[in-house]
Amino acid sequence: MASLGQDVPETKPILEINPTHPLVEKLKTKVDENLVNVLFDQAVLSEGGQLKDPAEFVKRMNKLIN
Repeated sequence: MASLGQDVPETKPILEINPTHPLVEKLKTKVDENLVNVLFDQAVLSEGGQLKDPAEFVKRMNKLIN
């Protein structure tokens, strides 16, 4: 649309959560900020986005694995 000189409406990403996924179920009983951040970063990556701090993502992933 922009190449045709038309206004392009602003779009906002939508985060869809599967409430029955085991990781989401785990968050219902105990909030783990590290896990929340990893899940959000994975959503950003899966939609083709880029992380602001990839090293921090790796650090959080390693913490979850250990």
